[in-house]
Amino acid sequence: MSLALARKWRPKTFSELVGQDHVVRALTNALEQGRVHHAWLFTGTRGVGKTTLARIIAKALNCNALNKADPCGVCDSCLSIDQGRFVDVIELDAASNTQVDNMRDLLETAAYKPTVGDYKIFIIDEVHMLSRSAFNAMLKTLEEPPEHVKFILATTDPQKVPITVLSRCLQFNLKPIPVPIIEDQMKKILGDEGIEFESRGIELLSRYARGSLRDGLSLLDQSIAQGNGKVEEESVKSMLGVVDESLVQELVEIALNQDADQLTQKIGEIERMGASFSFVLDEMASLLQRLSLFSLTTQGLDERLIEGYRQLVDQTDDEHLQLLYQIATVGKRDLPLAPDDKVGFTMILLRMMAFLPARDGEAQPQKKKAVAKMVSTSKPPSQQRIKTEADKKSQLSVDLKTNADWKAFVSEKVSSGMAKMLAENSEFESFGNGVLKLSLDGDQKHLLEDRYQGKLQELLREHIDAKCRLEIKVGTVSDTPLATEEVEIKKRLDQATRDLEEDPFVKSLKDDLGGTLVSNSIRPTK
Repeated sequence: MSLALARKWRPKTFSELVGQDHVVRALTNALEQGRVHHAWLFTGTRGVGKTTLARIIAKALNCNALNKADPCGVCDSCLSIDQGRFVDVIELDAASNTQVDNMRDLLETAAYKPTVGDYKIFIIDEVHMLSRSAFNAMLKTLEEPPEHVKFILATTDPQKVPITVLSRCLQFNLKPIPVPIIEDQMKKILGDEGIEFESRGIELLSRYARGSLRDGLSLLDQSIAQGNGKVEEESVKSMLGVVDESLVQELVEIALNQDADQLTQKIGEIERMGASFSFVLDEMASLLQRLSLFSLTTQGLDERLIEGYRQLVDQTDDEHLQLLYQIATVGKRDLPLAPDDKVGFTMILLRMMAFLPARDGEAQPQKKKAVAKMVSTSKPPSQQRIKTEADKKSQLSVDLKTNADWKAFVSEKVSSGMAKMLAENSEFESFGNGVLKLSLDGDQKHLLEDRYQGKLQELLREHIDAKCRLEIKVGTVSDTPLATEEVEIKKRLDQATRDLEEDPFVKSLKDDLGGTLVSNSIRPTK
């Protein structure tokens, strides 16, 4: 029976180790120069090479035929260390040997010179699991060990290691391995193993390895079994519970269009596929990030995706994308609290449909569209669909003659997004010959982006004049829709405060209990 790929292809030399060039370079330089520290501490997430590096260092220090800094891998010392039977390399799993007695037994052997090799190496894995008394027991030896003793510590949680231990070690942080490196390594291993694979399947496995090459190789083993000796895209998707990007795009479009019927259908489709709702939510968050980036640049984006992304971006704005991304990430955190993943996922999508970004950055619920569907009309459906030219002209009934007309238009017709912010900070100048002239507050000139002006101009053409053209100049303004709204809010707040001050119940609380009215907690009702 063959070994698992993660064990069979475990690096045995520095040159075979991938994804940690910054650590390998420092260690090899130290070995070549003979500047070998007495204690190292390797930190990083699982499966990035901490224990592997420790064993390579142990071989390099005891190799009989060292090639610069790389162990030869064929001498008796190297082979014995690889097989775990080298008496001068002592490995301790701190997770199962946490007590001070275990540490004392280990340190007692440090006084004795190596039996076979040049150095006695102590490798302590998951060192953060040691008890405080165990750490205290090793401090003195760790600071001033005999010349023939080297300590190599490894941990996934350096925050739990006492500072007194950290200060006695050279610390190296092993980074999560990038997806392209994991992908290249998988392809190399499969090529050497003579196993057929599809590149898209390898790409998916590399992404879901989450920076851990060991986890990636474990998934690779599983996918080979799933695909009956091959790595195929469809079998990998089935194993991981992954869905096509087209379905993820459809879910985002549903959230943008607030289509509850389509939402129910798609959730049922995901359930029938056996896909993981958690993974689908991850993919949605990733897509929203790519859409936000796409709105600024297309550099590095696959040409096949540009058109689909453009259709989605044209339906919204940056502020809305940011809100959807936040809902997705917060929802992923709360998903384990839901009765089941389907319920949690459904509520997250409904939350995306129910909220739009507010002007001040806070989310406010959008009015339910479903209410409109419940209102019936006495007119036959055929008559409802007929629109005359007179009807179309009646839709363009808004007349702009004064700044007051402009404020009313902004309040009634411009609902949300950056176009609303642009409109609210602009003051009416004139409207004639199909040209609307506005003046924008100089402090808000960053709103003068073509896409924001384009969205506002679309609204003008829809409600005022089909050929309306927008001209905005930066200048001094005093009577913008936003300024008017702020004055109105202050009036209502002052009135609410006065009403509370005169309320008999509030007066009794203040008089009898010595209470005070917290003014910044008062919110006027609409």
